[in-house]
Amino acid sequence: MQNRKTLWPYGILLSIFAIVCACAYTIYYSLDYPVYMDDYYFDKYQKVDSKFNEIQAAQSNFSREFSFNTTPQIELNSLILPNQTQRLRRGKRATIVPLNQNFNLKFDTNATNYSTKILLTRPDSSEFDKELISQNQSGKMTINDLNLTKAGRWQIKAKIIIDENKTGFYQVELYAK
Repeated sequence: MQNRKTLWPYGILLSIFAIVCACAYTIYYSLDYPVYMDDYYFDKYQKVDSKFNEIQAAQSNFSREFSFNTTPQIELNSLILPNQTQRLRRGKRATIVPLNQNFNLKFDTNATNYSTKILLTRPDSSEFDKELISQNQSGKMTINDLNLTKAGRWQIKAKIIIDENKTGFYQVELYAK
């Protein structure tokens, strides 16, 4: 009788272990981004799900004709601050903004006749959500008198509407220090 070892049982066990690890990582990753809390498109996720192709087409039409720079220009007491970034989890970067001080944000855009919906939010809670008002000042979308009262990560979510077939959705990461 020969004493032959086979390795296929170890391969099966290793595959099962890899599948369990992949499932655990998927759950861990999705805890940071639950679907029901996503308000990127300023609508309920059921409506976004049913009209996703139209939303993507409107975003594509907007991007083809207009530009929007998501790196803000920070103005504090009529002085332009240099852009500094803070590294976040998973390789993301956020622009550092002053804490407990009124400042203005300016975004370069070539769109002139548009309406906006802008939301200031924290990614982990909707407790601090605040709708912002923007103005178009010489080719820049300006948000005036912004004051962040809590340190940490903030997001500005913007919906720029030219018409129903040209709508841009943007998200800007901020870090208050």
